[in-house]
Amino acid sequence: MARSLWTGSLSFGLVNVPVQLVSAVRDRDVHFHQVHKETGERVQMQRVASTDGKEVDWEDVAKGWETDDDRMIVLTDEDFEAAQPDKTRTVDIDLFVALTDIDPVYFDHPYWLLPAGDGDGPIRAYRLLVDVMAKAGQVAIGRIVLRAKEYLVALREQDGLLSLTTMHFADELRTPDDIGAIPTGKKGKPTKREIDDAVALIGELTDDFKPSRYDDCHRVRLLRLIDEKRKNGEVEIPEHDPEPAPQKAPKDLMAALEESLATARARSKKGGGTATSRGGSKRRAKAG
Repeated sequence: MARSLWTGSLSFGLVNVPVQLVSAVRDRDVHFHQVHKETGERVQMQRVASTDGKEVDWEDVAKGWETDDDRMIVLTDEDFEAAQPDKTRTVDIDLFVALTDIDPVYFDHPYWLLPAGDGDGPIRAYRLLVDVMAKAGQVAIGRIVLRAKEYLVALREQDGLLSLTTMHFADELRTPDDIGAIPTGKKGKPTKREIDDAVALIGELTDDFKPSRYDDCHRVRLLRLIDEKRKNGEVEIPEHDPEPAPQKAPKDLMAALEESLATARARSKKGGGTATSRGGSKRRAKAG
């Protein structure tokens, strides 16, 4: 079982449910050490002062905030304690909303909220909340304090458990107004026929989302490359084509839509398309 990151209780009215927090994702990135290119020896990083180049001990390192007039405000761990939220071991539910009311852009990191504690009581309270939320089909909005920081969270029933997702606060998000990208006026307005063909194309490409269809191809290639270099001391490096320039909008939008629609319909009749890959000449890279 994954390691618990937090234990506490979920407050639902006068009902407190003992729970523990477990991350719902796992780190599958390929991690590396920084090493000397010629010898493979590990490279160590040192903290040095920018003016005299002397090494600074970790206990003497603080955080600094640079002001508009180039002053550096030094903040210590003790200073940060003054800004910490009240320490709490409770997820306080504020209200319930429909999942469709929450724009996915607000969601950040997913966790599982699992029952904690021994005996029938904690499990019974947990299962009661799971069943109630499943029946209501609502998402609970609340707050949690993790590692001295307060987060807005969304909780819902998922596969017989409670999931908790941290959320961005509203002022953390850039709106279309902030970036000035909203097209206005009649310039570039598509015709009804173009819209109809585009909607039909979306219909042809619509299917159920199955996450297992998608693999992290870069990680797979990277691990294969590492294994090849471990065995042979060198790897085959394909000669990649030059990076293409960004594609421009088609001169004849209607023709492009009709061709895309015809291709999608033909693929649907055949039961799906086939993946293609580009080959090329290869060169060898030797182990260092």
